Amino acid sequence: MGASASLTLDHLSVTANGRVLLHDTSLVIPAGKLTVILGGSGAGKSVLLRIIAGLIPRDAGNVRFDGDVRIADAAEPNREHRVGIVFQNFALFDEWSAKDNVQFAIDHRPDFRQPPAHAATQWLEELRVDAASRPAMMSGGQRQRLAIARTLAAQPSVVLYDEPTSGLDPATGVEVAKLIALTHHSHDQTSIVVTHDYSTLLAIADHCLLMDWATASLSEIPRDQWPEIASRLRPVQLIQPQNSQQDEPVAFDFVAAIGRGWLSMGTTIGGWSQSVGGRFEWSWAWRFFIHILRLICGPSSWGYLAMAGAIVGFTSTYFTFRFLPFELYTKPLLIEDLLGSVGFALYRILVPVLATILIAARCGAAIAADVGVKRYGSQVDALRTLGVRPAAYLLWPTLAAFLVATPFLEWIAFVVARWVSLACFIASHPQLGPYFWQQHFTRNLQTDSTWWYMGAGWVLLKSVACGLGIAGIAYAAGLRPKSSAGDVSAAITATVLWSTLYVLLVHFTVALLEF
Repeated sequence: MGASASLTLDHLSVTANGRVLLHDTSLVIPAGKLTVILGGSGAGKSVLLRIIAGLIPRDAGNVRFDGDVRIADAAEPNREHRVGIVFQNFALFDEWSAKDNVQFAIDHRPDFRQPPAHAATQWLEELRVDAASRPAMMSGGQRQRLAIARTLAAQPSVVLYDEPTSGLDPATGVEVAKLIALTHHSHDQTSIVVTHDYSTLLAIADHCLLMDWATASLSEIPRDQWPEIASRLRPVQLIQPQNSQQDEPVAFDFVAAIGRGWLSMGTTIGGWSQSVGGRFEWSWAWRFFIHILRLICGPSSWGYLAMAGAIVGFTSTYFTFRFLPFELYTKPLLIEDLLGSVGFALYRILVPVLATILIAARCGAAIAADVGVKRYGSQVDALRTLGVRPAAYLLWPTLAAFLVATPFLEWIAFVVARWVSLACFIASHPQLGPYFWQQHFTRNLQTDSTWWYMGAGWVLLKSVACGLGIAGIAYAAGLRPKSSAGDVSAAITATVLWSTLYVLLVHFTVALLEF
């Protein structure tokens, strides 16, 4: 385990939504102690916790702070110290098993020169969690045990617990408090518990701090005054901030977020190592890539694009010949040219446009939902506390997955459209047969090569441009701050709208250059 360290707040002032939470606060949270920070709901305890963890920058819009937060170990002053968080909503990766969640933390521990304190299975055995279970199938108590195991496996010097008994019945709350005390005394770290549940968690505390919203202070409560804490926990009175501003229109805010997402991608492409930063493991990048590829290019997507190809192949062929004007006189003269035009239109225009629109709607929504749930469920913050930038395992694998999936799904749509077109033609012209169709369907696409059709470069360019754009829009929408499940739904809806418009713009722009 990482050695415990003291935590110093040096003239810390915090403002949230125009309300002062702390004013010029200086104190030291002792090393190796279990400190409980109490305060009424809405006092700003979780905001303070995220500032300590480094999850909130100095000027984050609604939250601003001045002063410093320092973590130090007198025995090893130059040592890198990590802060771990057991989030209130656990922030577990539901796509991985319990063992994988813990192994992820081990693989991203701060000091690789030293072997890990325990193997993943040992952590799970200590916390009594089934290694093969997935978080989605666990009870609340099991998920919390797994969250503690993952946090400890990252070898932090300071462990933060955010409202660990929130939403639990009294008996389960007591069990959680005992578990926190047990793990604290078993491992060498500083523990800080942020809560308003004083009756349960004071029993395990070595040190107690009170966050008072009325005085905007954080002060130590001597042990002999702990019985008086109930009378000092004053309810928070919400006051309309004087400098509050009207929210920006949703569309403008979303477009601004997309702009920031593309700016981030531009910086990433210009300097890959800067976007990755922190810890990075190719094995985990590959696993995230496979997970995302399954989301956007699984069997359901194949059927989705195949159905689209069947529809466009049928309509383009059947209705072209079914409603041919003056059919008796013109058909013998035009049939060959019409077949060539159908093949050209399907390959160069109809299938690419329809396929990428459907990919924008279906696959873009899947990524916006996946990233949005990770943002809402604090998994993105969990990555940051493990020293990982979200772009390393979310943005780059998403771009790579769309780069692979978009041309593949478009190819599926065209193959199906081609075969349905053949079937329609044979059904309506049995006397001509498949050879005639094959000879003339590709007459406007044939080149000297047997590997690709004429214009394949343009088709691939549109496919790649659409795929990368959809990925960027979905990622940016999903990564925006989420305060409710409704925000996730809004991100999905916005992704479908903006990515569809983007795809149409790409096809229009390329068409001007191509033709």
